[in-house]
Amino acid sequence: MRYFNSKRDLQFTDYHADSSHTEPMAVDKPPILLLHGVFGRPSLLRPWTDFLTAAGYSCHTPTLPGRDPADEQVLRRTGIADCFEVALRAFDDIDPEPGTPGHKPVVIGHSMGGLLGQKLAAVRDPAALVLLASIPPGVLWPQPKVMHNLLPVLPAILAGRPMLPSERTMRSVPLNTLPRAEQDALLPRLARDSGRVFREMSMGAGSTRVDPEHVRCPVLCVSAGEDRNVAPWISRRIARRYRAQQQVHPGLPHWIIAESAVDQVAPPVLNWLERTLRRAER
Repeated sequence: MRYFNSKRDLQFTDYHADSSHTEPMAVDKPPILLLHGVFGRPSLLRPWTDFLTAAGYSCHTPTLPGRDPADEQVLRRTGIADCFEVALRAFDDIDPEPGTPGHKPVVIGHSMGGLLGQKLAAVRDPAALVLLASIPPGVLWPQPKVMHNLLPVLPAILAGRPMLPSERTMRSVPLNTLPRAEQDALLPRLARDSGRVFREMSMGAGSTRVDPEHVRCPVLCVSAGEDRNVAPWISRRIARRYRAQQQVHPGLPHWIIAESAVDQVAPPVLNWLERTLRRAER
C-alpha cells in the first residue's frame, strides 16, 4: 500500500500499487455510463457529463425508477434490484457486441449509483469502475453525529414510503460543506426517493451484496472527507475490498458531484482513467 499527498490536500491511498510508468499516448475513448444516487437525477450529473464530454467521452445517464419525472407509485414499489435492472439494461445498450469494434464501457457511480456500479462490475466486464462517495455493499452504518437527522424520516424508511428529508437536513448532511448559494440552487432540484431503497441499504439486504471476487476490472474510489452519509472508515473498507486506489478530498461533502467541486474532483479521476485505459491497450 502506498500513501500520497498532493496539491489542494487531495490524498491518495493505493491498495494495489502499480509502480510501472507509462509514457503519454493517445487513448481510445470508451463510452461512460454515469449512475446517479439517492435524491438524484441525470441533470444533476451535468457538471460531470460536461467535463467528460469536453475530454472526448460519450456519456450516458439513465434515470432510476420514479425519480424523473417523479412518480410516487413507482417509488413505493422500487427497491435496489429495480434500480439495478435499469443500470444493467443501460450498460448492455452501450456495450459492443462480442467480436465488434469498440471498448467496454466505463462505469462511474455516485452514492447509491456507486453501489449499482459495484453490482454491475460483478456481472459484466466494464473497462473500469469509478466510485464517487459510494454506498457500500452490505449495511450502510449511520454516523452518530447525524442520527438526529435520521429520526424524522425513519417512519417512511421503515414503511418503504417515498420521502425527501427536510431542507435543514439536506443542508447539514449531504450538502453540508457546499457554499450556501449552491445549496440554494440544488435544493429544489433534488428528487424524492424510495424509502424501500433506504431500508435495504440500512439493513444490508441481499440486494446490496456484492462478491468482490467477481469484480475484476480496475476500481477507483473517490471519497469526501466531510461525508456525513458514508463514514470515512466505510470508504476505506470499500477501497481495500477491491484493492483500489482511493482519492480523498478532505473538505468536500457527500455531494461530491457538485459543480463547485468538479474542477477539484474530476481531473484526478480523468488522469487515473486514462492511465488505466492505456495500460489495458498495451
